[in-house]
Amino acid sequence: MQTRTGFLAVVATLALGAALAPPALAQGSKPVAQKLADGVWAARPNKGANVGWFLLGDGVVAVDSGEDSANGKQILELIAETTSGKPVRAVILTHAHADHAGGARAFAAAGARIICQENVSGPILALVTKNPTDPNDPFAGKGVVRPVVESISERSILVDGIHDVQIYHLGAAHTKGDLAVYLPTQKILFAGDLAANGLYPYMQSADMDPTGWERALLAISKVSPEKMVPGHGDIGPATGLTDSLAYIQHVVVLAKKIVNSDVPDQYIDAEIRAPQNKIENVNLTDTHIGNVKATVKVLRERAQTAPTPPPVMRPTATPATK
Repeated sequence: MQTRTGFLAVVATLALGAALAPPALAQGSKPVAQKLADGVWAARPNKGANVGWFLLGDGVVAVDSGEDSANGKQILELIAETTSGKPVRAVILTHAHADHAGGARAFAAAGARIICQENVSGPILALVTKNPTDPNDPFAGKGVVRPVVESISERSILVDGIHDVQIYHLGAAHTKGDLAVYLPTQKILFAGDLAANGLYPYMQSADMDPTGWERALLAISKVSPEKMVPGHGDIGPATGLTDSLAYIQHVVVLAKKIVNSDVPDQYIDAEIRAPQNKIENVNLTDTHIGNVKATVKVLRERAQTAPTPPPVMRPTATPATK
């Protein structure tokens, strides 16, 4: 269990938020590859979430694709530079949000398999198979192209005799279709938006599950990754895994308190700001307040849809005999 002192260190880091986040790259500037281990790289594109890639078999597997097709093409060029032009055989999309999946068409046009969690396979398929209308679209001029989307239910393992890649869906968390990718030999985790380094986790997705998110991070923590590629924030440190878990746990505690106190919607903002509900060293930013409100909404909806417990059957008293 994390000590109080440990939590203060965690939230102090989170409170810095944007100050700790690397500055956005200028539009059109080229991202720089960061080598994490032999055959494993990551980068921060000028648009969208962090991306990563690693060698597998005779090619490369990427994790996430940038925000749009132009961004995806740029990432593919960087992958080619770092891997001596090896083909990208697959791209694993950690979830369906545009900053992670928007560049998937560029990867599909380059011949990469598209892999995602089955709960989000519909929107991903719609993205990569739509008819090109832009002359700069990756599929423009290629005739009828029907990329195939592969979906994972709970787990998939990729091996080539040298490398071992573990892909997990640990239940609904940041979204209903999150995937985490782990390289056990190198102890490197590609976390998607399950964890961030130096930033608050974003808990306002329509399909977010706060308690499921806790469970997912607790499960991931058991493998003790040494390096992490988070969806957002610094690439490399794995401390964001613990930081994100601590933050989410405290948001859930506060949200449960608000729900159990039956605070009206119009007073939730004031309740979050109340001195007795302050989480020390956590700033009352719009993101934090929005996270708590979103968690309250989810917990209230669950309470309303929870099945009514069946009545307890008690034995009928038997009249005393004379």
